[in-house]
Amino acid sequence: MIGPALEGVTVRLRGWREADLPVLSILRSDVDLQAKLMARARPNPIERVREWLVERAAQPDLLLYVIASRADDSMLGYVQAAAMDVFQGHCELGICLSPLAQGHGIATAALDLLHTHLGDQYGLRKIGLRVRADNARAIAFYRREGYLEVGRLAGHYRERDAYIDIILMERLLRRAAIRPISPT
Repeated sequence: MIGPALEGVTVRLRGWREADLPVLSILRSDVDLQAKLMARARPNPIERVREWLVERAAQPDLLLYVIASRADDSMLGYVQAAAMDVFQGHCELGICLSPLAQGHGIATAALDLLHTHLGDQYGLRKIGLRVRADNARAIAFYRREGYLEVGRLAGHYRERDAYIDIILMERLLRRAAIRPISPT
């Protein structure tokens, strides 16, 4: 699903637009970037990216946002809260930024907006993520954002002829109110 636009000082989280497809196609086709995200990069023409976005937007337990600059609304990346379980109060984070957008506080600003939204609107209390154990830059970033290592999957991700460990991390959001469950 695509949630309402979220406005920050430097970034906005919004739904995808046709104008975003060329940049998304480049990101989804970038072999090195996709390897860091533990995804298999393959040619992603605009039509395939559009199909991917439509499929993701239709999933009721997934919230997908484009990360855009507040200055000119240009697309910088995307962020998603997947496997959202409102009853249990948790989800899985995924974020992808253009290499040119990395290191400028954009991911921090995007996560600040997303964390607040997930706690306030969905009552989520915890966000988990998976990161490659050899991605020191991402691990350091997540630690600065309050994520703690809670486990490791040994030899879980294959890249070429090697198997790489995956670190499991999670962050508690500010205490969210427990929402009453309506009978079904």
